[in-house]
Amino acid sequence: MTQSTHVLRSQQFSVSCINELFARAEAFQRGGRKNYRDKIVFTVFYEPSTRTRFSFETAAARLGAGMVSTENAKEFSSATKGESLEDTIRVLCGYRPDAIVLRHPQTGAAEIAAEVSEGSGVSIINAGDGAGQHPTQALLDLYTIIKEVGRSGLKVVIGGDLANGRTARSLAYLLAKVDPNVHLVFVAPSALRLGEDIKQHLFENGVRFEEKEELVETLQDADVIYWTRVQKERIANSDYENLRAEMLIRYSITLAHLKLMKPRAILMHPLPRAGEIHPSVDGDSRAAYFRQAANGVPLRMAILERIFTRIPFE
Repeated sequence: MTQSTHVLRSQQFSVSCINELFARAEAFQRGGRKNYRDKIVFTVFYEPSTRTRFSFETAAARLGAGMVSTENAKEFSSATKGESLEDTIRVLCGYRPDAIVLRHPQTGAAEIAAEVSEGSGVSIINAGDGAGQHPTQALLDLYTIIKEVGRSGLKVVIGGDLANGRTARSLAYLLAKVDPNVHLVFVAPSALRLGEDIKQHLFENGVRFEEKEELVETLQDADVIYWTRVQKERIANSDYENLRAEMLIRYSITLAHLKLMKPRAILMHPLPRAGEIHPSVDGDSRAAYFRQAANGVPLRMAILERIFTRIPFE
């Protein structure tokens, strides 16, 4: 099995592959169904999840596939006895699922799992690896952006915890690939700024981007506002409380902020939120985050279908 049959990072997808996935997602969203009742998917989550786990399991069920799940492998698997990730993956591959959807707190865990699974016929899907990447979230985010506002020449503001948030990282990689004219604006306090690796990638690929610390000045001409929470699970408790307080004071989005946005702009969030978008915003048609979450099912149906039919992700 080549690495292209795994889903590990946003950079791996070609534009043609992305377009094919989105076309299939659109078909599934219109009610399309397939019957893959001979297929099996394992969801193995070492960290909590609502949207990713439930949408993958719903996607598998709608495709007719079998599903075996653990929602807290960190506590309810042999990891509590000291078993390594490598040994766990080797054992699970021996049960011959078609795919393992893996979430793990270690950056690079999906890459490790993919190496271990080579030759087994099992595809690894990265459902979030520490502060690394979350490629299927990035795909559904991009799918949402294209459905809502198009795909060319957009100004996209990405803000919040950019140092620890894997969704923002993964989306930046995808936007750089599909829209050469995209203008990215990263908004965060100095302690939560975007990593140098992504900025270097954007620079090398000629993508226009800038960094700001003030939210208000970015809103008026933005097509997309993509907001994220402070990643409590990746920050020391004392630092977290201070950073979250700063985020709520300086970066919490309210109805007053929406008044500055364009009529057809959208506000996105990978969820869960923790105060950085006020609930009063939910009723505005530009608040797209619940539509965004719902798009996870058809998009992940398209990903699983591609794995079931052995079409490479390239």
